[in-house]
Amino acid sequence: VAMARFQHEEKMRRDLADARTQLEERKVIDRAKGLLMTRQGCTEQEAYSRLRKTAMDKGLRLVDVAQRLLDVADVLG
Repeated sequence: VAMARFQHEEKMRRDLADARTQLEERKVIDRAKGLLMTRQGCTEQEAYSRLRKTAMDKGLRLVDVAQRLLDVADVLG
């Protein structure tokens, strides 16, 4: 019973950590979309499509492309 409870609690901790990670990744992607919308004058869907296409073309995760875009924008001002 103790082992089952421990395993259940560990699974809940992992699920919570995964949810937090997904939320943080979503925030990064949303910020990158906002940047594209502001600077390129595109819609939210167009911004997402650009990020997604770049990720697919480069073989990267969407969140990695979004973070790179934010990093470059920060450097360039």
